[in-house]
Amino acid sequence: MQMSKIPRIYLNISRLIITWMFLFQPLMGQHFEMDDILVLKGEEFNSSCPLGYFQCNATFQCVSQRLNCDGSVDCDDGSDEWNCVNDIDDIYWNHLFRKQPYGLNDGVEFGRCGLDWNLINASCLCRGYDILCRFQELTEIPLQLPKDGIDMLDLTGNNFSNISSSFMENLPMTEILVLKFCGIATLASEAFQRLSIIPVRTLYLDENRIESLSGNLFAEGNHLNTLILSGNRIQNLGDNDFQNLGELIELDLRNNQITTITSTVFEPLVNLRVLHLNNNYLNCLSPLMFPRLINLQTLFLVDNRITHIEKDTFRFPNLRYLFLTGNQLTEIKAQIFCPLHLLQGLHLNNNRLRKFDLHAFDCLENLTSLFLNDNDFRKMDNRTLKHLTNLEYIYFSWFHLCHAARHVRVCEPHGDGISSFYNLLDNSILRGSVWAMAIIGIVGNILVLMGRYFVKKTRSNVEHSLYLRHLAGSDLLMGIYLAIIACADISFRGNYLVHEESWRHGRLCAFAGFLNTFSCQSSTLMLTLVTWDRLMSVIRPLQAKDNRRKRIILRLLALWSVSFILAAAPLFPLKYFGTHFYGTNGVCLSLLIHDPFAKGWEYSAVLFICVNTFSLCFILISYLRMLQAIRVSGGGMRSTLSGRESMVATRFAIIITTDCACWVPVIVVKILALSGVSISPSLYAWLAVLVLPVNSALNPILYTLTTAVFKQQLCRFCHALPNCAIFMDRTHSQLTFESASTSLGQYASAKSNSSRKRCSNRRISYV
Repeated sequence: MQMSKIPRIYLNISRLIITWMFLFQPLMGQHFEMDDILVLKGEEFNSSCPLGYFQCNATFQCVSQRLNCDGSVDCDDGSDEWNCVNDIDDIYWNHLFRKQPYGLNDGVEFGRCGLDWNLINASCLCRGYDILCRFQELTEIPLQLPKDGIDMLDLTGNNFSNISSSFMENLPMTEILVLKFCGIATLASEAFQRLSIIPVRTLYLDENRIESLSGNLFAEGNHLNTLILSGNRIQNLGDNDFQNLGELIELDLRNNQITTITSTVFEPLVNLRVLHLNNNYLNCLSPLMFPRLINLQTLFLVDNRITHIEKDTFRFPNLRYLFLTGNQLTEIKAQIFCPLHLLQGLHLNNNRLRKFDLHAFDCLENLTSLFLNDNDFRKMDNRTLKHLTNLEYIYFSWFHLCHAARHVRVCEPHGDGISSFYNLLDNSILRGSVWAMAIIGIVGNILVLMGRYFVKKTRSNVEHSLYLRHLAGSDLLMGIYLAIIACADISFRGNYLVHEESWRHGRLCAFAGFLNTFSCQSSTLMLTLVTWDRLMSVIRPLQAKDNRRKRIILRLLALWSVSFILAAAPLFPLKYFGTHFYGTNGVCLSLLIHDPFAKGWEYSAVLFICVNTFSLCFILISYLRMLQAIRVSGGGMRSTLSGRESMVATRFAIIITTDCACWVPVIVVKILALSGVSISPSLYAWLAVLVLPVNSALNPILYTLTTAVFKQQLCRFCHALPNCAIFMDRTHSQLTFESASTSLGQYASAKSNSSRKRCSNRRISYV
């Protein structure tokens, strides 16, 4: 479509709005925002920064919470970007993924053996001071190995189904013994008694078939520091399974089938520092499960089935790191962590937490890192975290929860792509886009509603004109919705976090969400109805249409009623939608991209995937069918009609393109979110604010403001105004010339194809 076809008044207004918003909106944002950097002066030197601000290391500057560790230096000494790496999180990942023993010395070449050993006729390899007898189908320890000086003996992948009491007789002096993937099913009593003579420090028994441990496996005097039993089938642990392991520092029992533990199991492990119980079947933690382990520093209980933790369960006075990620906890009760006064890192993420007692974290005065993300709770009392005076890092799923942790230096996330701590619409360009789309949508659709009343309607297009007026009405609702969001952004500018909860849970946000959904659904259904009306008029141009007003009104009433019910359903007190369905985000959308499986997600999927896909496919097929019908009817004619067919094809292409540009991104992103794909917050922001409402701004141009009938009526109206008459003469002359040319073209071939031309003219003039 050529730009000259767009009414100049509407185009100039749109350009003025967009230019003004994009040039001056960033400056307006600075006017409303709270100062992010404060400077202490005079008597304030001896005082601390206000709540939510943190003092720079060597200056009297105070920077806001969101500026710490944001990637840009704000303090003069750069201290706001210091200590931004959470070392406790690194500890978690370093322990979660253990390096394979085969790769401990992978920098040493094979064949460079540091041992006095003849490699001829040997099936094992030597690398430095390591002997590697991997996957040799051995059934016992080889006899020809060196007797001492070995750092690691790797017997991975051999066939040792039963470790008998005599299995270790040929074991040479080594510090690390690896028995991974050996198919071990049973361990005989006293199987590792020889370790009291051989100084083995680390024993790998992981990835076997061990179902239980025998008592008295280890003799007194052994020096075992690390025992790895992960990836087996252990279900129960006996009281004597770890007898005589007083020097053990790390015990790895992850990826087993342990359902319960008694406190006597770990009592012999007086020097234990690291305990891995990940990926087991533990359900309830009670004081009867763990003894008082005074040296335990790190406890992993990740990915179990823990639903409840009783008071005084964790009797570990020196525990530093507790990882409870990936369980089924729903509530943290008061004082369950009270024995852990030295705890520094606590991971409670990826649970089902909905509630925290006000005294849940009272005893954790040394806690520096707290993970609470990927849980179900959406609000937190400001008093819950007030005793965590040394907390430096806290992680939520929703940025608005940072209002309960304003004393914490680093709180993430900083925003959701749309909103941030200080602004409902955080991006200045986003603010300008909302204002531009709101004003264009309101002005454009009001022009359509007013213009349609001035246009003289023939009997053939009364129904179509009425549909377009109702389409403009539905699109006008989207403009009003955007205006509400834009005004709310100004109202909360610089202090949004304080008002965030009251805004999202308030009636105005619910009303805005209702308007958005009502507009989207009514506009989609109305476009489908308009397309159907056009299709019938094009493929059946000579068939008399049923233009009875009652039938038309019933169609429109049914369409508006369905849209209203769909949009109003979440406002009713239904458990399916939860308490604040439209308040899941700051712009009150029901799109649910950020949390695709929140309450009511099926409803959202039906609206934005099923309804939109059906309408888009119907519109696409209908316009292709119309274009085909026009070309077939005008196939034997030349000149003017061919040119008009090209114009119609161009208009159809633009209509289909704009519909696809609006609906396809929404459909695709929604499907990706439901498929588990992480959607960028920035993409979600632009999708919600710019892509979703684009049809409401473009529909007035495509369906009314660029049509020949509207421009003719605009010419007549302007001719009545003295200042506008001269300006519109040229447009009127062009329209008259086009009309005359069309008439001449039709008259030239009227004798042979009169019926066919009338049909084609009627089709083209209608669209």
